[in-house]
Amino acid sequence: MSAGLDDVGAPRWELVLSLLGCWVLVCLCLIKGVHSLGKVAYFTALFPYVVLIILLGRAVTLDGAVQGMLYYVIPDFARLAHPKVWCDAAVQVFFSLSPCWGGLIT
Repeated sequence: MSAGLDDVGAPRWELVLSLLGCWVLVCLCLIKGVHSLGKVAYFTALFPYVVLIILLGRAVTLDGAVQGMLYYVIPDFARLAHPKVWCDAAVQVFFSLSPCWGGLIT
């Protein structure tokens, strides 16, 4: 952690190397031309789903995963009597309409 905006600190080499790797991949795709962009599009469209499936498999194998999924799926209807729940729901609805409204309702 740095002291503030004036002191940015030393670069983190892991991030610098990953950024360099990303730029190298972009340059290679641009050098190869339009012919390689179809393959890149397939990779960038499908790879996030592969990662999500891997993360889902990891999350299901953790301790307490069943209790967490049941808490998410089975509603607690007694909480609907609390006005704070309805206020939070209204804030979420207004925020989902437009990100620009976020500052107006908080």
